[in-house]
Amino acid sequence: MPAADDDGGDPRPRASAAAVLPNLITIGNAVCGFLALTHIAGVRIEDGHPSNLEYLNRAAWFILLGMVFDVFDGRVARLTGATSALGAQLDSFCDLVTFGLAPAGLMVKLHSCAYFELGTHAPWGKIVWALGLLFFLGAMLRLARFNVDHEPGEDHHLCFKGMPTPAAAGTVAALVLCYFWLKNWKSWELLMLAPAQPEWAQEFCRAIIIFLPFVTPLLGYAMVSTRFNYPHVASRLLVRRDFDHLVWLIFGAILLALTAEPVLAIGFLGYMAWTPICVLIGKLKGWRASPA
Repeated sequence: MPAADDDGGDPRPRASAAAVLPNLITIGNAVCGFLALTHIAGVRIEDGHPSNLEYLNRAAWFILLGMVFDVFDGRVARLTGATSALGAQLDSFCDLVTFGLAPAGLMVKLHSCAYFELGTHAPWGKIVWALGLLFFLGAMLRLARFNVDHEPGEDHHLCFKGMPTPAAAGTVAALVLCYFWLKNWKSWELLMLAPAQPEWAQEFCRAIIIFLPFVTPLLGYAMVSTRFNYPHVASRLLVRRDFDHLVWLIFGAILLALTAEPVLAIGFLGYMAWTPICVLIGKLKGWRASPA
């Protein structure tokens, strides 16, 4: 009989387990997208008023939770050497549900429900539906292009050509969370400002409802644009290992835990605008430096 390995077992089961783990994490992303969609569908208009409107707030949190799974599935696959064509395709399908379909549906549903809650009908509901469709199509095209240009190496995951779909979906989800954060006026930091919702908070909520439909097509364009190179924030945060970086991570995590909604909204909006602003500043400098 052949001699057994030193550990007394066959190494193939462990290799198979390592290959399955990233796919399970990816499926967790899809489950979050499914839960977000079911919560969006659970909001109904009854007697001229939306019911279960808080479901939209939960759907936004599920989209952000899907981002956590999306951050770690590819990294675990590369660390374990379990990258595969199946995993890349599965990741894109899951991203299309969680970061394409769910955010578009979330925006359309929130906009229509907000107008019903104010006692008026959306004057341009079909246009809002079309703007949500542009976001979904942008995410679909972005993921299709990513599958074609996908490189498994770690060096290829520090920068994206076009805005990544999780960041675009996170921008929509963060604005929705900020809307409910101001609308409910229950958080401790808001109660320190005023015991009841002030008028400026109501106006800010209305501004989010008006602003959000116009943000979604901009995000759709940013996802498919080849002019903008967005940094991979998660990879850059996890790659650096110096002490100052660790301190910033700890303080950032505490700030996020204390005031999640405004921090997420500011962070995602800043990420969306940072690269276009840098490109614009670079072009302006080039024009000034060019001879007359």
